[in-house]
Amino acid sequence: MKTYLTLDKQLRSETDAAIIANLERKGWVPAPQPAYDPVTQQCEWVDGAWVVTPIPLTLYTAEQWLAKEGYGATQLVTLLNLEAQLAAAAKTSPALTAVKAWTNNLLAAFVADPAPRADWPPAPHTFAATVTEAYALL
Repeated sequence: MKTYLTLDKQLRSETDAAIIANLERKGWVPAPQPAYDPVTQQCEWVDGAWVVTPIPLTLYTAEQWLAKEGYGATQLVTLLNLEAQLAAAAKTSPALTAVKAWTNNLLAAFVADPAPRADWPPAPHTFAATVTEAYALL
């Protein structure tokens, strides 16, 4: 377990009890980290004190979010093709319909505000699951 020690705004991290005892004899003082949630917060030693701050959210453009969710340009074109084939066969795919609604909602949000965001909704289905269902219906 790490023990943090400080002297003149410097911070040291040690695990060896003998080294810790030696540093304390030399004037180093224990400086335990404050309680924080490592999932949502970060704890840093800044200018002689612990500072707990929120972890910055990752921002994505609409296009980056689509790609992150597995729907890049090629996948979207594939879905359009599958939608046309299903329409020609007078069939519909619930997964494809849900993904289309999801992409339409992303587009509407992008048009309203094209700035990158951290709160885009997740895809309702994976690309693989959507394609598998659509092909099974054809």
